[in-house]
Amino acid sequence: MAFEQFRSPSLPLAPETYEQSYFNTLVNSITSFFTIIDSKAAMSTDTMITGTFQLPVGALTLANGANNNIASPGKSFVRITGPTGVFNITGITAPIKSGDNNPDGTIIVLYNSTSQNMTITNDSSSSTAANRIYTNTGSDVATTGRGCVTCIYSVTDSRWIMVSSLA
Repeated sequence: MAFEQFRSPSLPLAPETYEQSYFNTLVNSITSFFTIIDSKAAMSTDTMITGTFQLPVGALTLANGANNNIASPGKSFVRITGPTGVFNITGITAPIKSGDNNPDGTIIVLYNSTSQNMTITNDSSSSTAANRIYTNTGSDVATTGRGCVTCIYSVTDSRWIMVSSLA
């Protein structure tokens, strides 16, 4: 083969054991020749997070009782206000694909800032199928008063997938 003996003078040689620093050096060396972009997140190696990660914050006013197909404010961290009694969420409007924006993997953190119990209803038919939430428990999940629920959108499942809940 023509390239068997070729070694780039700027790429690091493979060590006996691999450490994180080797991979960092390798990626940095490669990026001097190519632009590496994560096609899902549109992040280049130049924009990797090395400090504080900050989510855009939005607000949402809900009502007591059932809240079906709630409209996301288009932000990742959502402060919920409004209810003066127990309430539940049966679905969140699915993120929309527009241009190069791929909704797969969209994350939303719902922060219940009220003192009322919030229930996430598992796969409820009260909301449109693509807006429903899988709690991964097979049943509803409730926070007692203030609490957070984190969900990620799956285009494959056409559902929000709850990945964590803090009561």
